[in-house]
Amino acid sequence: MNKNTFISELSRKLRGLPKPDYDDAMNYYIEYFLDAGIDELTDVTPLVGSVDDVAARILEECTDKQVEKVTKEGGVKNSTKAIWFILLGILAAPIAFPVAFSIIIVIIVLIFCAVAVVVSLLAASVGVVVAGLAAIPAIFWAETGSQAMVLVGFACVAISLGTMMCIAFYKIGELLIKGIIKLIRFISKKRNDSKVKKAQEIQSPNLNGKGFENVSAEEIHQRGGEA
Repeated sequence: MNKNTFISELSRKLRGLPKPDYDDAMNYYIEYFLDAGIDELTDVTPLVGSVDDVAARILEECTDKQVEKVTKEGGVKNSTKAIWFILLGILAAPIAFPVAFSIIIVIIVLIFCAVAVVVSLLAASVGVVVAGLAAIPAIFWAETGSQAMVLVGFACVAISLGTMMCIAFYKIGELLIKGIIKLIRFISKKRNDSKVKKAQEIQSPNLNGKGFENVSAEEIHQRGGEA
């Protein structure tokens, strides 16, 4: 695979990434090939590894950063991005499509069930708040002072309890989604440990002309593309 085909395939596999992450990854390999003086006919696979391994490694790094962001900051947006990165990583992994499709379906179903439970609990909490608000107009039709006080008390309790339930269930839902993301990530990393290790050990020409030596992607980055 020459450098143009490699860049084209890598671009296709990473196009689901946010633009800043996509640009960083693509610019790194474009500049690396330029600095190394790779011509149009050279097979770059022995130098940087297969495009599948490179894409999987980039997505792995992006996913790790996003999962860490979810752990620190939380939020629906961060969680959604983390799930999206995990799904992209599964699709980019060198595994059979039926297997990848099955894994994705299981993840989607698991997340859908968790969201459905949380939304149902939040809806019930909102219902309690609405019941409290609905009791307020009834106060003006109370026949006695004691009835009015009972209605006021019911309205205050219902509104306060419903509000606290909304906050509590939202936090529980956030923790549940975080837990699911961590669990999926843990399983994914366990499954890919051996593959990622091999992907990080890529071959680069030996400066002494003795063939190839195994170096990590980080070492190649530090060399600045020297071959």
